[in-house]
Amino acid sequence: MEKLIPTPGKATLSDVQETFQKYLQRIEQLRQDLQNYESWEAMARERVKQEILPLEEAVVDAHVRRVHLFNDAYHSKAFKKAEKGALQAFIIQESAVLIRRFGREDLRAIYHEHTGQETKAEKDRLEELKELFSQQYGISFEGVRLTTEQELRAYVAEQLAKQQARQEEKRQKRAEKKEKRKQKKAVQLPEVVPTELIPLRKLYMNLVKRLHPDRERDEGQREHKTRLMQELTEAYQQGNWFALLKLQSEQTEASVTDDFQEMAAYNQALKKQADQLQSQLNEVRKSDFQARFVAEPRQMDAKFAQEIKRLKATVEQLQEELKRSRNPAHLKDLIRNYV
Repeated sequence: MEKLIPTPGKATLSDVQETFQKYLQRIEQLRQDLQNYESWEAMARERVKQEILPLEEAVVDAHVRRVHLFNDAYHSKAFKKAEKGALQAFIIQESAVLIRRFGREDLRAIYHEHTGQETKAEKDRLEELKELFSQQYGISFEGVRLTTEQELRAYVAEQLAKQQARQEEKRQKRAEKKEKRKQKKAVQLPEVVPTELIPLRKLYMNLVKRLHPDRERDEGQREHKTRLMQELTEAYQQGNWFALLKLQSEQTEASVTDDFQEMAAYNQALKKQADQLQSQLNEVRKSDFQARFVAEPRQMDAKFAQEIKRLKATVEQLQEELKRSRNPAHLKDLIRNYV
């Protein structure tokens, strides 16, 4: 097992030291996993925009053309009353889905023609669309007043744009926070420290003594230690045990501690930090988008290849069906199967 933090040079580690090393390695892996998923999600969202959405739009367009074809057939003299009834049922069903789920308002006139009335009030349709977009994209409409479908779709477009830019926005915010922290002086410690934070403060103070730049005569070393003090202050303010212990390991070859109680306190804090990171990772992984598209690059390629193959096959099938359905005889057979 690789030792991320030096421990006493014994043939074997004690149980508490072994636990310490395992937590450190677990945290390091979780931090790397979160960073990977953040990068992979940004990559996947861009690929969906370029590779998946055009095919999904092609599928929708094919369904729309089929509604128009069936509507033309309905108005022709080649079909009997019963057959027209079947055509009308299909037209109503298909156009309702296309209008409600995909916003194809160009079909509303056809839909009204065959129903004689709107199937739902505008308010009901808005609620259905809200539910759809909430399920597909995780968009929240709580507290947002939207009175028309146009307003709703504009709001959805705005939220999707924000989602796509989220990764870059996060990176920018982190950079801004880091710059602000560089301008701060050392953290102001409270006069009274809660009992559970005493080990954290002790670790911090030991590192302050080692890293404080004021006594450094060499300008390069002073700048180096100033940067380290900024990292130290940031880690202490965040209660980031991993970062503090990592800084300690980089500055000394000595043992972290031989004190059982102190090491146990380190382990308790590291376990809490590891559990928090694991919860974050679980939250990221459970989304529908992650399950469908996000993975390491090679697996992502396989996911996209499978989805692209499926969508292309669907488009080809619909186009072939449209071609055959232009023949009234074939369309009559299709109607008989539909009925």
